[in-house]
Amino acid sequence: MNSYIQPSSIYQQKKFNTLKRFINKQKTKDLKKRLKADTNMSDMEYISGAFLEMYEPYLKDIVCKLFDKGYSIETSSGFNNLASQYQSLVGNFTLDYVTRNKLDKEGIKIRDNDGNKSLVFWAEKPDLDYIRQKWLKIIDFLPDKGNLRSPSERPNALLFRRKYNSKNPKLQKLRLFENLEYKTRQLVENKVLKRKKINPKPSKIESGLGIFTEELEPQVSQAVLTMNKKGYSTDLSGFVKNSCDQMIEGDFQLPEAIAEKLKNIDVDVQSNPSGYTRLQFTPQDADIGKIKKKWNEIVSLLPSKNKSAEFSMTQKARQFRIKYS
Repeated sequence: MNSYIQPSSIYQQKKFNTLKRFINKQKTKDLKKRLKADTNMSDMEYISGAFLEMYEPYLKDIVCKLFDKGYSIETSSGFNNLASQYQSLVGNFTLDYVTRNKLDKEGIKIRDNDGNKSLVFWAEKPDLDYIRQKWLKIIDFLPDKGNLRSPSERPNALLFRRKYNSKNPKLQKLRLFENLEYKTRQLVENKVLKRKKINPKPSKIESGLGIFTEELEPQVSQAVLTMNKKGYSTDLSGFVKNSCDQMIEGDFQLPEAIAEKLKNIDVDVQSNPSGYTRLQFTPQDADIGKIKKKWNEIVSLLPSKNKSAEFSMTQKARQFRIKYS
């Protein structure tokens, strides 16, 4: 079996370093040309969170083949910064035992990389075609998970999508919601920091919610407080994993007639056997004012329970009460 790190001559190491400098120079040239010609993302680039030209040139077809099999990799993939012979595909590779064994026999190791599982090997010779063929062979071993559909949540990918636009109208709309979510969370974070500095003592309502009211996103804040006054205990609210959706959930139940009214205005009502309920809808526009108006319409349909809302019993809410009591 090939060793993970093999000794190399000074001459060979110099050749790897020279090759690496050539690759970096070519990548810079390709990216500059791309940004001058077209800054709109393809669907694949949107989901991956990077232009193809942001990868080392010899990896472009590798990136595409991995994408087709359901894998996304970081632009830091390729030549290592410390030792040029060290080659890696930095991504999130969750592999079964059989696949790991196949890779191990090819001298490919799996390493942790800031929470990701990356594929790495030590190149035996400074030849781009050799390195590329090695990766192409490895791709054949990877289970096919199907084309990627969910956009990468990596910090660099999020920054990339905030900076550049897409050619696809659906992805353009998603980008607007992602940007709105980012700005909203930044606003909330700043308000919470200010609140904690000025007055870290929670009100009675805040103790019940298990959060400061400043932690409520602006589009849903009024709706959550109104539900609380009506007797509904809520745990989570606002943007969900998919930036295009909005939700409020908590330990409450709704009469069937009310659930039907909500469904008639395109609100998805989900309840589990214990009575825990989520209200969710997909806004038409990435507009805080319009989303807020929709939430107020939803909450207006909920009958008052004529009693105080139960305290939120999530772990976060309990820890909040302990910390700020």
